[in-house]
Amino acid sequence: MKAMRSVAERANNIPGEFVLRKNLATSPISEIYLCTLNNIKAVVRFDAPCASMLAINRANEVIVLNSIQDLQLSPRVLYHNQLEGVLIWKFIAGEEFSFDLAHQRESYLQSLGKGLKLIHSQATPPECLDIFSNSLSLYQSLLQEAPSKSLVDKASSLYESLSNDGSNYVLSHNDLNRSNLLWCNKVYFLDWEYSGPNHPCFDIASLVKTYNLMPAEIAYLADGYDGDHELFKIDTLNQWMQFISYLDEVWEISVTTIQAQLKIKID
Repeated sequence: MKAMRSVAERANNIPGEFVLRKNLATSPISEIYLCTLNNIKAVVRFDAPCASMLAINRANEVIVLNSIQDLQLSPRVLYHNQLEGVLIWKFIAGEEFSFDLAHQRESYLQSLGKGLKLIHSQATPPECLDIFSNSLSLYQSLLQEAPSKSLVDKASSLYESLSNDGSNYVLSHNDLNRSNLLWCNKVYFLDWEYSGPNHPCFDIASLVKTYNLMPAEIAYLADGYDGDHELFKIDTLNQWMQFISYLDEVWEISVTTIQAQLKIKID
């Protein structure tokens, strides 16, 4: 595997007037910074070596983002270099999506449901990869030892059972946690690295789980989602949330496994 260049080296190779500002987040997958590109306030993500060993595909992420720009619910890509593991998008001012005040809950959740419905109604680009299924396959190949194997098998079995209910797959975000939702007069959806076709209930259950929504609040979300309450049945969503809990644990173990493999290669 070719060694990945440092953040400073890759930053120096970005064309145009680029200025690296403030570190916003660091994870095993990437480092994210505030920056400016040709005097445009922006955000840049530099991949860590671990990213190349996951089933995510940066070209696929750009394809999805470009396909949904008309919705004005996601960042606009300013520059990308897949080989260098660099993606820059225009900065969106706002706050982490929340509804702490009781009077905000109905309107905010309806807005969130409306935004999600717009995404799910968008045609999946023909060249879009099935990142979600590819990720599940990768996790199964990585985790061949007990007890991890038992966990990933359990997750895969539950997903297969839940997704085979006759529902059409839709263009899905596939990673709807608090850090990926931004509010600025409306909701914006950030971080599309796992996006691709999936069962609509995965995104819906992710929101219900992330915000610990009560039945009345789920109904507000469903109202915004064009009143399609068939996808918002509590018993079904509870099963999807169980799958998401399994998946979160599987992802953490998989990333730890990949990091260990990278360390062995370096040593």
